[in-house]
Amino acid sequence: MKKLFITLLLTLMLTQFLPAQNKIIFSLTNPRDSVGKFMVDLMVTVQAGQVWNVGAANVRVNFVTSPVNMLTVQADNPAVNANPNISNNPNGGYYPMTTNSVGGGVAIGCNILTLNSSGFYHMQPGTYRICTLRWTRNGGTANTTLTFRVPPEQFPTVVNDSLVGLTYNNGFGVLNPGVVFNSIVSTEIPSTYALYQNYPNPFNPTTTIKYDIPEATYVTIKVYDITGKLIETLVNMDLTAGRYEVTWNAGNYASGVYFYRLETSKFTEVKRMLLIK
Repeated sequence: MKKLFITLLLTLMLTQFLPAQNKIIFSLTNPRDSVGKFMVDLMVTVQAGQVWNVGAANVRVNFVTSPVNMLTVQADNPAVNANPNISNNPNGGYYPMTTNSVGGGVAIGCNILTLNSSGFYHMQPGTYRICTLRWTRNGGTANTTLTFRVPPEQFPTVVNDSLVGLTYNNGFGVLNPGVVFNSIVSTEIPSTYALYQNYPNPFNPTTTIKYDIPEATYVTIKVYDITGKLIETLVNMDLTAGRYEVTWNAGNYASGVYFYRLETSKFTEVKRMLLIK
């Protein structure tokens, strides 16, 4: 009996100090460019067995471009593609969701607005778009690094929750996409489509892919593993004619053979690359 009591006591102590499972994971997907605007979707994944009771919150994303100052936050009121369950929904007392410039223009915020402290919308397990974040392009396209902001505050977190214990009790995780957007190398108009061999190759962990676009068109460049599974989308946007390059950071992937595919309405090509760690 004494041994059983000690075992139960140790189990209770460990349970109190083990980190709780993240209830939700924030991510950024589907980078694209249209009519002078750069856009990316802010997503949330509610983990299996969890529920997100969505209170008032602000999700912040830092952005850095190379060259610098190539993007300016597009403040939207209401936010574009705002999730209708947590934007302008009287059930839960939600006001229209907005986006705004943060930190003097170094970050963008997505604001979930409600004055309620209970009666929230219960977001069930699954992946949902919260809203679309938008920037105005200043000149050409640039490499852009996006990272969820962790402000140096009393409760350092990606989400600042104004009314309830949402931030501090539920557990949040983030998936930062790193450098995912392409850069124009030259405005010289090539005569044909072309996809060049990545360099360096083999590589560890970053490599650069160059390609030529002879006319304005929608372009995708996707990376696949040896089984043919899609693992990254590097380019997914309208581009004008020019010579471009995009950098892929494979730091999260194992050594092996990967394939990258350039596709437009008139041209498709696939090439092989080798990651060695």
